[in-house]
Amino acid sequence: MKNLLSLLIFSFCVVALMATDQKVPEPIDTLLEQFDRRPGLKTAEAFFAYMDKEEFMDEPVVFTAATPLDTMKALVWYWAGEWYYAEQDYPRAEKNLLRALELMEYADEKSISDNLAMLGLAYMRQSKYDEALHYMRRCYQLDSKSGDPDRISSSLNTIAGTLLAAGNPEEAEGYSLRAISYAKQANNPSRTAVIYGMASEIENRLNHQDLALLYADSACMVESTTGNRYKMAVRQTQKASILVGMQRYDEAERILGDVVPFFRQSGDQLSLAIALNKRGKAASGLGHEEEAVTYLSEAIDICRRIGNPYNEAYAQRAIYEILYKSNPDAARVHLERYHLLKDSLYSHATAAQLARFNAEFGRDELEKEKEQLTRSNHRLAGIGVAVGVGAILCITGCLVWFRRRQNKTNELLSSVMTELNEARRSPAPAPASEPESEPEPEEDVEYLTQEDKLFLKKLILSVTQMMDHQAVTVTQIADKMCMSPKTLNRRVKYLTGEGAKRYMMRIQLEQARIMLLQDLDIPIVEVGNCCGFDDHSSFTRTFTQNVGMSPSDYRLNRGKG
Repeated sequence: MKNLLSLLIFSFCVVALMATDQKVPEPIDTLLEQFDRRPGLKTAEAFFAYMDKEEFMDEPVVFTAATPLDTMKALVWYWAGEWYYAEQDYPRAEKNLLRALELMEYADEKSISDNLAMLGLAYMRQSKYDEALHYMRRCYQLDSKSGDPDRISSSLNTIAGTLLAAGNPEEAEGYSLRAISYAKQANNPSRTAVIYGMASEIENRLNHQDLALLYADSACMVESTTGNRYKMAVRQTQKASILVGMQRYDEAERILGDVVPFFRQSGDQLSLAIALNKRGKAASGLGHEEEAVTYLSEAIDICRRIGNPYNEAYAQRAIYEILYKSNPDAARVHLERYHLLKDSLYSHATAAQLARFNAEFGRDELEKEKEQLTRSNHRLAGIGVAVGVGAILCITGCLVWFRRRQNKTNELLSSVMTELNEARRSPAPAPASEPESEPEPEEDVEYLTQEDKLFLKKLILSVTQMMDHQAVTVTQIADKMCMSPKTLNRRVKYLTGEGAKRYMMRIQLEQARIMLLQDLDIPIVEVGNCCGFDDHSSFTRTFTQNVGMSPSDYRLNRGKG
């Protein structure tokens, strides 16, 4: 009879809540409310018994009668924050994590760091970037003090993700590179996959699509060794995003066609919204505009429900781009909403906080380290992964591979330029078309294919033919080589590690170097003109910055120094 009465009372409460359109409290909400009203051993144990039943924690939390009340409060509120973060209820996660942090003055530094990291993530998910960076910086300081490369790589990667979300991918790249450096020391495949996934997003935002795709493929391969299907779906979504940016819509749609249903089933609303956004862009690229609007509209609904303005702004802009010709009135509504969201995301206060953050973090030190890491890490995106038992990243081998390939491109440039100049100085006419390829030693094949070498030779020849007494642009060279400037830049960057513009400048400087030593009677001003520099000061400045001495000193020292 008593059980029947309890059931009737519970049913009445449910009906009453439904009538007032309120959500039925989850068990965790009720348990947390009971603890807040009567904090103590009994209510704390009931809270953690439920967490243990739901298999939310790796190890059970055990209290004794001697456990201080503040310790119980800190642990309950921290794990409540973790729970709500996993449920994507970021405001409630923030509230509980802040309450826990206030009581952690005497806790161990690892626990404090974990709380700070979760707080930073909760703020980032709400697009509160200044608060996020404040707590992430504190987290990084504690992790650096610990000396644990796995924790350091994690906190750096989180900072990179926040800077990316805040619209600052250039700064994010530096932190991402540092995260990669520490991840190599930690040898944690799961962490490495996350960091390469973030690196792929950053490079994609910087329009380094080839590099971004290589990072994404590497992240997927590493994740495949962990056997975590959910994380694999996240990496696949990152890869699909890059494919959309490269206008490879069919490939992106194939990936997203599997990923979207998976996220629907898993209940991860944020990941589902992100995947729907990318699927909307892919569908639009394939000309399926109605489908695209459907996907993007669903993403908007989800983002509004979970309070994620960042991804809602993406969807609002994407719908505007689809509708602005066919339905300008509807498109205008989406555009206005996009601008409203964008203004709230990237406020002046946030920009000021980003500036303060970088100054406090040690911007000069970061730039120096970024320069070093760029040489060692930024080009190793095509990471080989040995898949199988004990699979590990072959980072060192890949680094050597990329360095050797870059050395081969440098050797090829020097060799071709020397041949061209010797041909010009000899009675035989200079070649009028691209040089024929010659059999290469077997050792070179894995670094530069015959196709790569022919491409670079054609590029070098095209630049040298066009630069005589005139500046040469990427667009001109791309037209001559029958490709778009974007495609030219991507391919040159993949082969040489440099953009097309900078590599073309190296061709000009190589020609100038040869002329300075071979033709001593030609004035330096004329050398600069012949190599495509607009004026003498520009030639002298560029040569000095890249060679390490002025053109006159280079000629005087016969290239030594």
